[in-house]
Amino acid sequence: MRSLVRHGWLSNEHGAWVMTVLPIAVGICTVHPQPIQFLLLAAWTAAYCSFHALSLYWAASPKRRRTYLPAFLTWASIAVVCGVPIIVMRPHAIARIIIPITLFCAVATYEAFRKRRRSIASHVSSVLASSCTLPLSIWITSEGYSQHKLWCAAVAVAAYMLGSIVYVRSLIRGANKLSVYIVSVAWHLALVVACLIGVLMHVLPGGVLLAFVVIALRAILIPALRKIKHLKIPPLIIGLGEYVSCACLFSAVLAIVA
Repeated sequence: MRSLVRHGWLSNEHGAWVMTVLPIAVGICTVHPQPIQFLLLAAWTAAYCSFHALSLYWAASPKRRRTYLPAFLTWASIAVVCGVPIIVMRPHAIARIIIPITLFCAVATYEAFRKRRRSIASHVSSVLASSCTLPLSIWITSEGYSQHKLWCAAVAVAAYMLGSIVYVRSLIRGANKLSVYIVSVAWHLALVVACLIGVLMHVLPGGVLLAFVVIALRAILIPALRKIKHLKIPPLIIGLGEYVSCACLFSAVLAIVA
């Protein structure tokens, strides 16, 4: 496994895998699963892996760049093989997301080319690009689903994943930085307020508000308890805790799309 990571075949960033897989997984669970959805999952995962290898290629010294070429070429080929049939069979579904996903991927690629793959712009654009695959994963099964509902679901997924980036940072890399915790709390409270407004305006169902209240409470209480009780929370436990948040997100998306 370490060799695969070292040569660019796989990413060791757990959050990146969640970002890549979660939106399509939500889409698959929202409707009756169909083979073309799993083909999309394979294509998007391979596309991410090729982008990861390309990012390492650009960031590496000239002597080490050849190390990452096999991974990039292999994953890019898999992405093309899996992606082209979807484009041919579902061109109208692709057309609905092609503009935003192209723009977001362009920003992420530019940041990687500038050797800034860990920048805020890179993280945000990557999350937004991946979130576009949620409505796509449903439209490739049936184009009759409401665009309004599916884009709301995509926004909910993006909001959760962006919040998770800051939340996890408040527990690990930014554990001793009050500013990171404040940003995390502010973001999650803003999401709760946005959901409340959506419910009051009858745009969102009440289940969405409840789900994001639970997600916000975990972002507020867990870092605070860690600080007060001087607890050391292993990354594995943090990751397992995110499964609960993902369950809340699933319920929110199902409430939106239903």
